[in-house]
Amino acid sequence: MSIRARLLIVVLVQTAILCAMIGTKQWTLNTGTEVVLETEPIDPRSLFRGDYVRLNYKISTLRAEDFANVPEFRLHDPVYVVLKKGSPYWKAESIHKDRPEKLAGDQVVLRGEVQFADPRWNRQTQTIEQLKQLQVRYGIENYFVPEGEGRELERPREDEKVSILLAVDTYGRAGIKAVLVNSQPRYTETLF
Repeated sequence: MSIRARLLIVVLVQTAILCAMIGTKQWTLNTGTEVVLETEPIDPRSLFRGDYVRLNYKISTLRAEDFANVPEFRLHDPVYVVLKKGSPYWKAESIHKDRPEKLAGDQVVLRGEVQFADPRWNRQTQTIEQLKQLQVRYGIENYFVPEGEGRELERPREDEKVSILLAVDTYGRAGIKAVLVNSQPRYTETLF
């Protein structure tokens, strides 16, 4: 096989991989269930990546005492969080090691990864106490905004509430569809 043919194959494979990545995200955004999450934006700039908003969700820190039958988790374990529709924000209802098969009509499952699990060593009993809380990363913690506009979302005015509109597909993958300020879209995700 000639060098030209090999180079063409490499370019085609790389193009196919990029198209698959874009297609997967677009499929999630177009077919996923819309979910609104309460958030606390922080740290909007990166010298190398431009303006972006780092998002911290209410469902990013899950206290074990708020849920029944929380399994044990370790760092980087996959975690599936069942969200239930609320008014106006969706709330975490249960935590699972495996994706639940059956959900009610007002529920979706969001897949994440454990960033921190908080079982504590009890010096008096010389045992590890039961899990207290989980810190979960869902892959939707960063959102890029036009240059110079990150600070507006980092420090909203007193009368402004920033929330995020997600699309969550049947596999638990999520994509940010829009950044909402007082329930109105400020930034909307588009293909181009």
